[in-house]
Amino acid sequence: MTTSPRQRRITWGFGLAIGIGMIGFGPLFASVWPGFDHSPWDINTMLFGLGVGLCTIAYIFGRIAVAAVTEGRRNAIAPPTRRAYLVAGGGFVLAVLALAWAIAFPAS
Repeated sequence: MTTSPRQRRITWGFGLAIGIGMIGFGPLFASVWPGFDHSPWDINTMLFGLGVGLCTIAYIFGRIAVAAVTEGRRNAIAPPTRRAYLVAGGGFVLAVLALAWAIAFPAS
């Protein structure tokens, strides 16, 4: 995506950031909302990891789009660093480990 033309980075970046972000907010807020049922902690952890991973991917696409919008300006925004990819990967690893735990040890 970072090697595509500027207009495509803007359009796809903002579109994917909004779309993936809206999908990611659901599991993230469901895992931390006080009034939501938090009885199976492993499923709650899986929802948290999935929400963090999806919201971070949305941040990456948004940052790519903002970098494309400000490209060529005096105070241009840099594309995302490696840290954002590590956070997204960590969230997805947490979700997979919690899912494996939930499958291996079902609640009784």
